[in-house]
Amino acid sequence: MRKRTGDLIKNIILSGFLLVVYSCGQLEVDIEVDNLFDPADADYSIPDTEVLDWPTAGHTINSTSAVFTWRHSDPNYYYDATHVVDYAERILYRYRMNASIWSPWHSGESLIQQDLGFWIFDTLTGLHVIELDYLEDIGYNFEVMSKYPTNIRENEWPNISFMVDAFDGTELLISPGQVFADSGNVFFVNVKLIDVTDFMGIHLDVSYDNSFMQLQNYALESDSTDFLLQSAGQLINFIDNDIDDGHFQLDLGVAGGAVTGVSGTGNIVRLIFEHIGPRGQSVISILSESTVRDVYNNSVAEHIFSGVVSIW
Repeated sequence: MRKRTGDLIKNIILSGFLLVVYSCGQLEVDIEVDNLFDPADADYSIPDTEVLDWPTAGHTINSTSAVFTWRHSDPNYYYDATHVVDYAERILYRYRMNASIWSPWHSGESLIQQDLGFWIFDTLTGLHVIELDYLEDIGYNFEVMSKYPTNIRENEWPNISFMVDAFDGTELLISPGQVFADSGNVFFVNVKLIDVTDFMGIHLDVSYDNSFMQLQNYALESDSTDFLLQSAGQLINFIDNDIDDGHFQLDLGVAGGAVTGVSGTGNIVRLIFEHIGPRGQSVISILSESTVRDVYNNSVAEHIFSGVVSIW
């Protein structure tokens, strides 16, 4: 009787083990059959991004912010709670503005783990949403590309060109207004004048967090001097660079040349920084003490805009 009971227990355990093995095997088969990242799958589609929301191509927007929303174009890759695999969450994307360097690749999974703030993944809809701020009054081209975890990339990705015209009058600003850089890397911004008339001088006062970034160098680049010397005058400048306090001051004037001064849009000075702090965001501020003067010594800067640095 004791032997028969023992055999019965063994048979029950063995049956349970075989059931588990069969179930696991069946699960593996299901995942393999439904693998939409495998080109051999009957329902496979190539990476193809569908943009649902962005500025109208060729149009001008009157805002310094723009929103871009996208997903895969094939409904089979949309978020579906009944799917064993959440394909929408696993597809990777990257973007760039004005042919600059591409952003790092991010999937929905990585965006959930790393809160970037401006780029989110909606787990309920499977949509990617980017909101870019600090846009200046120039033309932009936005591109977004996708790839699968198998490293199969999109060959023809969407792009859009549009204009920003948010302000009238002379602007003094950090350009680009939003900079993205890798941790520990060097990056630069320009201090820029937009739509200035009869410019003759500037007092510039810039502040930054020197525990987040350090100013490595500064220069009047060739495009700056070409802009500033269009009146055939001479540049006179005085610079105070206090890296211990995170302040940069520039006093610059155009002496001689045409009485009309300098008019148009152009860079004043390039500031080259190195990221040294934690990942995150930090502002490069143009302080209110900054002034732009014309040939009649009038203050002509109607709008002053700071910029923000985002470290991946």
